[in-house]
Amino acid sequence: MTSVKYIFSTILIALLNFNIACADDAHRKSLQATGKARVIAPISIVNTDAQGLDFGVIALGLAESKVVVAPQLSVPINVSSGDAVVLSSTPQTAAKFTVSGETAQSYSITLPTSATLTYSSNMLIVNSFTCSNGVSGHIGTNDLFFVGGELTIPAGATPGVYNGTFNVTVDYN
Repeated sequence: MTSVKYIFSTILIALLNFNIACADDAHRKSLQATGKARVIAPISIVNTDAQGLDFGVIALGLAESKVVVAPQLSVPINVSSGDAVVLSSTPQTAAKFTVSGETAQSYSITLPTSATLTYSSNMLIVNSFTCSNGVSGHIGTNDLFFVGGELTIPAGATPGVYNGTFNVTVDYN
């Protein structure tokens, strides 16, 4: 009889261990999910034809003047205030840029708030930057864009050739 009890006890312990091993763990669950990534071409920008923002040749007036270059291919002469005169013999140009990257991806354009043009120790300020694409675009649709701005020329500014740089940034959205 002892051997029957022993066999019965062994079977009972084995069944209990099997039930514990197969029991659903009520406080922990696990499930496998998938992951993926799409790698696209990097975005880039170039200053097309090295065409910068050029306010042209300006005859100084007696009052502070503001000269505006529109963000377009053909720039009309525009002195928005003051009495300076832009000479038509040297055309003004908007800066010209081309963006490239993954076709159909949208991008945003960030323009500077201001830039400084210098001649010796003298400075002129460019502000009110504008872009022909507004603040965004889609690669493959409007890759070429122009940037214009407004140059403030104070009364009594020192005559000379003023130069400077500014940054235009494009980012994928």
